[in-house]
Amino acid sequence: MSNRFCLATLVASLGLMGAAPSTFAAEKPSKEPENPACPHKNAKKVEKPLSESTKAREAKNWDEVLAKANEADAVPVEKTEYDKFVIHEQRGIAYASQKKYAEAVTELDASMNSPCYPEGEKNSRTKVLMQLAYQAKDWPKAIDYGAKHYAATGDLDTGLYLANAYYIKDDYANTKKVMGDVIAKTEENGRKPEESSYRILQSACYALKDTGCVNDMIERLVANYPKPEYYQNLIASLLQQGKTDKELLNILRLMDGLGFMNQAGEYIEMADHATASGLPGEAQYILEKGLKNGGISSQHDKERANRALTDAKTAVALDKGTLEQQDATATKRPSGDADVKLGAAYLSYGMNDKAIEALKRGLGKGGVKDTDEAGLLLGIAYLRSNNKDEAAKAFQTVTKNPLMARIAKLWMMNSGGAAAG
Repeated sequence: MSNRFCLATLVASLGLMGAAPSTFAAEKPSKEPENPACPHKNAKKVEKPLSESTKAREAKNWDEVLAKANEADAVPVEKTEYDKFVIHEQRGIAYASQKKYAEAVTELDASMNSPCYPEGEKNSRTKVLMQLAYQAKDWPKAIDYGAKHYAATGDLDTGLYLANAYYIKDDYANTKKVMGDVIAKTEENGRKPEESSYRILQSACYALKDTGCVNDMIERLVANYPKPEYYQNLIASLLQQGKTDKELLNILRLMDGLGFMNQAGEYIEMADHATASGLPGEAQYILEKGLKNGGISSQHDKERANRALTDAKTAVALDKGTLEQQDATATKRPSGDADVKLGAAYLSYGMNDKAIEALKRGLGKGGVKDTDEAGLLLGIAYLRSNNKDEAAKAFQTVTKNPLMARIAKLWMMNSGGAAAG
């Protein structure tokens, strides 16, 4: 959480609530009618030290404020409720100004619970007490005041303090509840939540083993604060979920498209999944890319990659020349699966227009077993043809497999990063 605590603003907001104009002429009168239980009158013998305490406060002489307030407190006379109220307020303001936050909380809480304190100001004071308790690292009190203020007002700034206090106390369930609410309301108001808010909620969800929430926060961090570390976390979370050749190939396609593929094993793994999926053209493309850009650099990895590349080129020589025949055969079939398979092949060779034509034809026929895969391929083909509007439409059809839907969503979020095949 950013440092929202401004001492000067906080002290200015404290004032001296409800001070009697006759005794402290510089103070603003209360906005509320005087409480009959607290007439604004001082015991005779405490008027002088309290008046001197107020003058010292106006001069920001905090030691003198405390000395005179303590002097008034020590006068051996029965004090009015108003006397006690003013003494607590004066000491509380002085302690807050001296950054003695724990002492300030004690005094200002006492004055707030006085019958002299205006009822309509209690919510504001509760927030101040929360902030002071937070600065004092008194987390139970910060939580107590914060929970009361947040329940009464829904103030999002208070929600941030409260969620952070819960997190510091390892209360992850309440951290998730409050921070989730703050993030949702901030987004509903058309504003971007703080980066730290997403990260705290993500950490709380991780502690609670709530994988769905963790993944959601990773995606929101990528969308709102696109840093390389968040993309890497995102890819790692996808790879943990991926099980099949098809899923893993699409994750690695995304990784390549975002420009985050830089390890030899990643290039070789993508080539392996492409080969297993019957796409030697894609295997050839990714291996040549890794060898050219230095991603595959050690002698051992180069030898392994070159062996796989030789096999891929051999398969390409057999496959690419039959594309027209495959196209004619697929066109005649009543089911669209053959067209989708052909579209994937065209895409692997960088023939984007042909890929779009075949994929649309297959989806139009119906009977496609994996419409999510087809939708992803069509979206990528449109992206590589610089048609982002149609790409978005295609990606939005990917809804059945949650992992594939996440991949499609990330392609949409990063549509400018599609790699050319």
